[in-house]
Amino acid sequence: MSEKPFPSALGINSGPSFHDTLDALSALQKRINMAVFASGTGSNFRALCDAARAGTLGAAEPMLLICNRECNAMDIAREKEIPAYVFSPQTFNSRQEWEEKIVSVVHAFEIDFIALAGYTKKVGAPLLTAFPEKIVNLHPSLLPAYSGLHAIERIWNDAHSSDPAVRTAARTAAGVTVHIADEHLDHGPILAQRSVPVETFANQADFEAAVHTAEHLLFPSTVAEFAATLERQQESGTPDWLQQARKHQHQQ
Repeated sequence: MSEKPFPSALGINSGPSFHDTLDALSALQKRINMAVFASGTGSNFRALCDAARAGTLGAAEPMLLICNRECNAMDIAREKEIPAYVFSPQTFNSRQEWEEKIVSVVHAFEIDFIALAGYTKKVGAPLLTAFPEKIVNLHPSLLPAYSGLHAIERIWNDAHSSDPAVRTAARTAAGVTVHIADEHLDHGPILAQRSVPVETFANQADFEAAVHTAEHLLFPSTVAEFAATLERQQESGTPDWLQQARKHQHQQ
């Protein structure tokens, strides 16, 4: 999180007042820049953008979209006027080179953390090293159960198995999870979970729609909470000049 330069003048006799300038600087200081990684429809990317516009995403601000292929999420980025890039791993010599390129672009936008919103690629060492414990992933099951691809379909099928034990396991795993990504697939400290009662739906399409609705509610709220923790870390490391300015403001 980069520090914002203090202006050479504080609006004395012209422009904003000292307090207005300080408030503006504080707002800039508190913004937490987020990159979103997506691979599909982009519905969770849209949910994050809509939450930011509604003021319910806290300090988090969607600043960049990264995709591993052309997808509908790119159209949403254009609609929202958010910079977006496609980096296909097939166009690079190695996975290492591919992720290092992504890291360089993400750093160029001064991103503070990454939200994986339907991103179908497992993050590797370059990203995990560049953003340690600052990559948040969304998964459509109650992890650790049903990690990996096609979780919704697998849960639905198992929830209607003839084996009672399989049915029970699937029904207790139906829902969504937000967690910190680590080197293992769909693994890491869990931030939040929300269950979805798979047995109450008449067909897989309705169940899938309910899972996505749960995602659109849980992901933005959890991202807002995560950004708040980063904001508190940022506050604890507030530059001396801003600390002094705030102290001066309180004395007025």
